[in-house]
Amino acid sequence: MEEAVHFTVNDGIAYLTLNRPDFHNAFNRVMLQELIEIFKKIHEASSLRALVMRGNGESFCTGADISWMEQSSHLPQLDKFSDARLISIMMGLLDSLPIPTITFVHGAVLGGGVGIVACSDIVLSDSKAKFGFLETKLGLIPAIISPFVLRAIGSRYARRYFLTGEKFGALQAQHIGLVHEVVDFKTATAEIDKFIQHLLTGGPHAIKRTKNLIQEVMEGISEQTRMMSVDLFVTLQSSDEGRQGITSYTPLQ
Repeated sequence: MEEAVHFTVNDGIAYLTLNRPDFHNAFNRVMLQELIEIFKKIHEASSLRALVMRGNGESFCTGADISWMEQSSHLPQLDKFSDARLISIMMGLLDSLPIPTITFVHGAVLGGGVGIVACSDIVLSDSKAKFGFLETKLGLIPAIISPFVLRAIGSRYARRYFLTGEKFGALQAQHIGLVHEVVDFKTATAEIDKFIQHLLTGGPHAIKRTKNLIQEVMEGISEQTRMMSVDLFVTLQSSDEGRQGITSYTPLQ
């Protein structure tokens, strides 16, 4: 069976590609477990200088796989919580990586895909990418990603986009703080390489300490906050509205 995540290392730079292209790189249990294991290894690897993340296929990531969520909705409450907690654990590990993360997004970047963006240090977007928080359209709530996304865009823009579920483009994503640079898909690799070169001119220890400093000054995101957000998500997932929305909604419509 093909890996849900491709991971390689070249000259101290780690490259990670989400690899469920037929499902627009939506999370399922297998992908999340692979990501968690990879991020744990990166936390322990002292020789890595940066991580580059991309998505294979038409989209970067459309969040949680609807079919997986539908299956999970029939599980006992504790199992639902365990499944949802995988997303939170993955994002917590990504957010706290000791090395810089450079993420390039394209196509659809929805829900949990935006969560990955918010956990990344440097974000480049294809000019045609579309972003959105569609959870309310499924009778759900963008709870698990909320600590990371609210830190990135603030409550003012969250009040609009969390509530409406509308999609928005790359320039607006840049305007509200999700994206740093909007680039052409064909030149993305060259633009990523520019940022890698910038990072390689810095002292490895100094860069790691700088990331740690940012986390400490901003007080980070506590385990209690992350688990509260998981509990909120599972509560809505278990509701009649949530179950009906999951079974009837297609994210890319």
